[in-house]
Amino acid sequence: MSKRFIIAIGREFGSGGKHIGRALAKALGVNLYDRNIVEKVAEELDVDSTHLMEYAKKKKRHFFHKTVKGHTTSFEDHVANMQFDYIRKLGNSDESFVIVGRCAEEILKDCDGVISIFVKGDREYKIGRVMKQFSLDRAQAIEKMDRHDRTRKYYHDRYCKGKWGEIDTYDLCIDATHFGTEGTAEFIEDYIRRRLGE
Repeated sequence: MSKRFIIAIGREFGSGGKHIGRALAKALGVNLYDRNIVEKVAEELDVDSTHLMEYAKKKKRHFFHKTVKGHTTSFEDHVANMQFDYIRKLGNSDESFVIVGRCAEEILKDCDGVISIFVKGDREYKIGRVMKQFSLDRAQAIEKMDRHDRTRKYYHDRYCKGKWGEIDTYDLCIDATHFGTEGTAEFIEDYIRRRLGE
């Protein structure tokens, strides 16, 4: 593809958004960034990525921190901002890429070529995927799915003006239930190519 582009994907847990992002990156011949951003930040800082990963999506513990004149003592905020700085650096480069999560549609909104997508799914479809992927029973899958979505919404809405999962936040919202992960990735790829005039 001749034009520079950035595909920012938000997703509900169990919708297959990460797999769709991986399929898109492969089809478009570009890098995929997701949790590996924490590893990239750790490499730059020469620290253990597992330590940063613990705080990457934790809820902020208000009792243990304070904010004075815009400066915070929250390690969760520091880790989030380190990720956002790395994402901005990617956005200011010439690289085309796919990025999953990490508030990317907000962090990169002023960059050229950004296309933001949110992947959702029917609840039963997502429960079935989570049960199969993690070898869980139905109750365990529901608990895991709901917990992850609560955490994602909290994290996203804490750092973004747009609301997680709401249609006004993204260029395209799609329900993966109808086409599955492969079909949804193909649909989105076609949308991207059309958007880029190919």
